[in-house]
Amino acid sequence: MRLFKIPVFLLVLISFLLFCTKKTTQEGFQQEGATAADLLQYGNQFYEAGDYENAFIAYSLIYQNYPTSREYIDAVIGLSKCYGAFEQYEKQFDLLYNLLRENIIPSRIPQIYNAIAEFYENSAGISQQLTGESAQDFERAIEYYQKAIDYPNSDDKEAKGYAQFKIGTLYERLKDYQHAIEAYEKTINNYPNTEWRLRAEQAIEDLRQRLELRAQYQAAGAPVAADTLQAVPEAAPAPMDTLITPAQADTLLPAPLPADTSKQTPDTLGTKLTADTSRAAKKIALPDTTEKPKLELK
Repeated sequence: MRLFKIPVFLLVLISFLLFCTKKTTQEGFQQEGATAADLLQYGNQFYEAGDYENAFIAYSLIYQNYPTSREYIDAVIGLSKCYGAFEQYEKQFDLLYNLLRENIIPSRIPQIYNAIAEFYENSAGISQQLTGESAQDFERAIEYYQKAIDYPNSDDKEAKGYAQFKIGTLYERLKDYQHAIEAYEKTINNYPNTEWRLRAEQAIEDLRQRLELRAQYQAAGAPVAADTLQAVPEAAPAPMDTLITPAQADTLLPAPLPADTSKQTPDTLGTKLTADTSRAAKKIALPDTTEKPKLELK
């Protein structure tokens, strides 16, 4: 009998430690000293690690308890990405759409445009599967990235440099290589002090090498596949019906708020969203976007 007591004891001990660790992690979010900055750091770390449920909890606590904090916009964008990971795409878009309407910090608008552009970029994958056409989603993503660049009330070079670089990658996906190179060159010329300049330089070099190699193959009479130069892989599926066009989005943006009132609490967050029955959603309480989320942590 003694031979079996040790393994059983070890299994019980391991199970207890795992349970305590998870409970401590979630309770740590609610400890008195946890600031919005702490919660955002937790959320980002969990999201990068693929732990979308705990990331969702951390972002939601900012959304619920710190609506006027500087971390609020990042938390809402994080929440939208978690919804995407849970395959709740309508809620993902609703959060971004209403964040754009709130316009509580005009200087952050390019980042919100970028997040919406990424949404359409990701939705191209399911469009390709269902209809064989992804170009329309890519073109809409390009429009939103361009809006991030053109937005006049923000000088966020990093966000705008990112948008300009992404336009180049999308033109590559569309196999419009001349416009891709032009977009990369604009990144180099207009955003020289950002990391996107270096990436654009590398992208131009890679693209030109592939174009030259293709020309050599063709000159030698070798057949070249239509997608030989598609350097960027297709985005993950994200089904999305047409909800809003870039032109309509502009009409929803109020005038920028004065500096001393830039952190106002929004009165509403749009249409009511109901809880999903998916596997991931069952494990946590998803926020109803007509009010701040009320999570029950166990």
